[in-house]
Amino acid sequence: MSQVSRKNPYRPGVGTRPLYLAGRQAEIGRFGSTLRAAPEIPANVRLTGLRGVGKTVLLSEFETSAREMGWIPVAVEVGPRHNREASLAELLEGLSKAAEQSLSRAERVRSRLGKAAAVLGKVGVTYGDVTFSVDTSSEEEVEVGGTLAGLAEAAAGQGLEGAVLLLDEAQVLRDERAREGEHPLSLLLSAVNAVQKTGRPLGLVVCGLPTLTANLLHARSYSERMFRGEEIGPLDTEEAREALQEPLRDSGISADPMLVAKVLESVEGYPYFIQLWGAELWDAARGAGVAILTRDLLDAVEPEIYRRLDLDFYDPRIQTLTPAEQDILLASAECAYPPLVVADIRKRTEKTPGNVNVLLGRLVESGVLYRVRKGQYRFTAPKFHDYLKRKVRRLGEESV
Repeated sequence: MSQVSRKNPYRPGVGTRPLYLAGRQAEIGRFGSTLRAAPEIPANVRLTGLRGVGKTVLLSEFETSAREMGWIPVAVEVGPRHNREASLAELLEGLSKAAEQSLSRAERVRSRLGKAAAVLGKVGVTYGDVTFSVDTSSEEEVEVGGTLAGLAEAAAGQGLEGAVLLLDEAQVLRDERAREGEHPLSLLLSAVNAVQKTGRPLGLVVCGLPTLTANLLHARSYSERMFRGEEIGPLDTEEAREALQEPLRDSGISADPMLVAKVLESVEGYPYFIQLWGAELWDAARGAGVAILTRDLLDAVEPEIYRRLDLDFYDPRIQTLTPAEQDILLASAECAYPPLVVADIRKRTEKTPGNVNVLLGRLVESGVLYRVRKGQYRFTAPKFHDYLKRKVRRLGEESV
């Protein structure tokens, strides 16, 4: 074992880049093409996929590509606290300020309009050649547009190609239906669109769960034409094989073909699962003093894999939910899947149909489910239905 690498070559974590990134070169290449076509064609990308599919890792690759191509990337993970117009405006202003300061210590470009402009009613308001159509409640839209215009100008002024915003977990941004409510997503889209119409080099990448697409459409009907869509899924068989085996190259540990086939069957191409299975197998091999990953080793470590999977990946998805929401999920464990059919859930719960609908809506807002069509849902985490079955079984055993 003296020639075996001491470090585990697998990286199961939140947004942690694996040592070998498999199967995402096409998406990275298309992002590069998008930047090269800007600003004549706005550099906007909508990146969606299930949890554990590698969205955040790919977004980081986009960030690296943008920097290498002469753009200044401004990346951030948005959270529920940003789902208000003022909070989102404050976040974007802070990010832009930090980015401009990193470009130069000279006087930073800053665009501001007085409050008087916003109280004129629905009018055309212009800052430089950036025009906004504003209501009495959209002061933040003018401020955000000015901030982003200033960021793009600062980048161009330093000889860069432009600036690109990269927002992770963007599905948390969604407009309220009431006209007088909060509309942070409309604020973002309108401001970016206004700046891009002037030809300023500003790009926007929004990354999140499948619900992001519907949120964008509800916010602005033109968002369908505004973004280039990238919906990433699990790796195909050969890509998954590479993701599992390449980290072992020159490590002193190898994998038996039968073991590889079994792991590929279990992980179903999801990058996070590949890293988790690999990491646990590696640690087991080191502990047992063996240099080959085998089916017998997998059989021995599999209970620990699922224990860690449930504890680290699945349990946090439901621990913050209300008891009623958790009840709906546990009832869904008995339903056929995929998809999850509302009529099936109603048969397995004593809750009223109206209550079931409300709870399903809350689970969509919480990022546990997304609606595929009327009366049908899917889980945002892969193999979540199997997890629920395990949880129901464990609860039954505990009650005996």
